[in-house]
Amino acid sequence: MILASTTSADPIHTPEGNAPLVRWTVVTAKDDSIDEILELEEKLVTPAKDLEPGTYYLYSGVDESNPNTMRTLEIYENSDAYRLHITSKNFREYQAKRLPMVENVKSLEVIPIVLEQKKSGTGLVVCMHRYEISPESLSDYQDLVTAGAERSVRDEDGVIGIYVTAEIDKPNMIHTMEIFRNTLARNKYLKSKAYKNFQSQLAPMIQSQTDIENLPTHIDMSEKGMKTGRDFLFNPFG
Repeated sequence: MILASTTSADPIHTPEGNAPLVRWTVVTAKDDSIDEILELEEKLVTPAKDLEPGTYYLYSGVDESNPNTMRTLEIYENSDAYRLHITSKNFREYQAKRLPMVENVKSLEVIPIVLEQKKSGTGLVVCMHRYEISPESLSDYQDLVTAGAERSVRDEDGVIGIYVTAEIDKPNMIHTMEIFRNTLARNKYLKSKAYKNFQSQLAPMIQSQTDIENLPTHIDMSEKGMKTGRDFLFNPFG
């Protein structure tokens, strides 16, 4: 049984109040190899990551419709922290051992628009989306999605985290991740008046949309990257 959380929420940021470095990595595994890759990740990457102060979060989801595909949202304090992580002994061992099991790996650095999560709690449901926003609506979209993420994570117990990012070269191409306590919490969120109002405002801004359902997972929140409270606002578009 997972107990309800009463913990507060904050945006993810560096101790100086700056936006962190954010990347997406997509791993396509050879048939029936994804479980072995996940086991390697749990054995080698997770323990090392927990000892790296600048590696904030590595949140993964395995595509339900294509279970050979795993997408990971990576959040680091800065580029130095990222380099420290990928050159660590454990990560290099992980890369070497997964190599025979991997069909393809793609990595993309992105602009964080809003990275909002609870300070603690566990998420069992992960959903992702890709949106193409009309360029003229981008500023309004940023305001809308930031306010919606802040409200949802702050006020809805079952919403564990909402992360919205934009491609650097095409800032109207949006990649998101939503983490929920469980399926019941997600359904409650989708049926809420606030979410329906958010969707009605969002719909005219969208040129295309891809929804990605993921297999059940287990993600634990922590206060890494949440050290100074809500005392700043970063604008990813200048």
